Amino acid sequence: MKVPVRLKRQSEENAVNSYFCIVNTPGIPAREIRVLNARDDASAIEALHAVEAAWIGFDTICLYQGERFITVLSNSALGFPINPLTVPRGVETLNQAA
Repeated sequence: MKVPVRLKRQSEENAVNSYFCIVNTPGIPAREIRVLNARDDASAIEALHAVEAAWIGFDTICLYQGERFITVLSNSALGFPINPLTVPRGVETLNQAA
């Protein structure tokens, strides 16, 4: 007797591995969450720039795939650095010890 195998539908796979971003705005406790139409990290980062253009007064826009953090965009017009800051040596060790 053959046991039926349940095949995953494409939409189920994409739902688990979907790319999304969270837009943080200054002084507003609510967040905007947008699902991005992307197939890999590079296309997700490209899609993130369209979100950046739509949210002129954003603080930060964080990009995730499922629970995996990918990158963050910061608004340099609000005083955030354009490039991410590097972690000083020893801080990682202190975090592990804590």
